[in-house]
Amino acid sequence: MYNWLVFLHVFFAFLFMLAHGAHAAAMLKFRGEPDPEISLTFFSNVPDIKYVRYLTVVMGIFGFAPAFMTLWWRQWWIWLSALVFLIVSWVMYKYGAGYYGIIFGAANRLIEARKTNTGLPAAQKEFDDARNAPHAMIVSVVGIVGLAIILWLMRFKPF
Repeated sequence: MYNWLVFLHVFFAFLFMLAHGAHAAAMLKFRGEPDPEISLTFFSNVPDIKYVRYLTVVMGIFGFAPAFMTLWWRQWWIWLSALVFLIVSWVMYKYGAGYYGIIFGAANRLIEARKTNTGLPAAQKEFDDARNAPHAMIVSVVGIVGLAIILWLMRFKPF
């Protein structure tokens, strides 16, 4: 039973990373697209965030179940990996979800400004600022570093 639970934990972790990777790829692609209408299409192919949240819960269940089947729940590495995951999740929410709002707002205002020919310079600047915002890089780096720390803790169980 233990091996199946670990297998399912790793399997759902891969699905979780795949879904997050699609979001990160869309955010990084947005940075290089000068057309607001085209840039909005990048986000039509990413999984709905609610499915990513479901994967988080399932991954956590299959991750903690084996820990409680053994004595690992008494060791610090499992609790530290959960803490790292929570910190990374908070950063992803703060900078990733916030970035989607910035992107959609700036793109839609520029599209509207082009249609009405009013406030075009300000809308273009807002859109360019959104494209150049550091959010995509922050969530990518934090996600990769957080994953590396969690993998190190899970594999080597240092304490």
